[in-house]
Amino acid sequence: RTAARYRYATPQVLLAALTDENKHVRGNAAYNRNATPEVLLVALKHEDWRVRCNAARNLNATPEVLLIALRSEDEDVRSNAAYNPNATHEILLTAIKDKNWQVRCNVASNPNATPEVLLVALEDGDVRVRCNAAENPNATPEVLLAALTDENKHVRSNAARNPDATPEVLLRALKDKDCQVRCNVARNPNASHEILL
Repeated sequence: RTAARYRYATPQVLLAALTDENKHVRGNAAYNRNATPEVLLVALKHEDWRVRCNAARNLNATPEVLLIALRSEDEDVRSNAAYNPNATHEILLTAIKDKNWQVRCNVASNPNATPEVLLVALEDGDVRVRCNAAENPNATPEVLLAALTDENKHVRSNAARNPDATPEVLLRALKDKDCQVRCNVARNPNASHEILL
């Protein structure tokens, strides 16, 4: 049973573990770092949602595996695929259109989200998605300036505290009507003495 967590488990062992009666063994098999794309594709068809989720978040998931995970009826599986660091630009552009807010939030938080993806996320109807886009480390000045025009103060506040905010972004945020946004400018490590005066 511990073989599913074992670092030397072979794909054959992991495929066998996917059929184990214990849900933890099955889940560990799908998340094992030795799981090949072939093992993950089998895991994505499993009846146990935990197995499918672990396959979608596995660091060995290829773009092919992630695209299949994004077609799942289970929003948790799609959400895990959307946050997987192996998600490509094309995958994220697909996932940002998902009907579930949590999937879109994970796209906006994904470390591979490009400025193009983040700009789409800033147009989302759900404030949580927009907040995640504004605080993503890949947010460019263009993205952050767009976030500063948001009607919601939390989105603007996240843009003001983004550690990649440029002086131009910080100066714009410093003129915000909400004190929380202005406070986050003062807390931003990029806020120079000149900006704060």
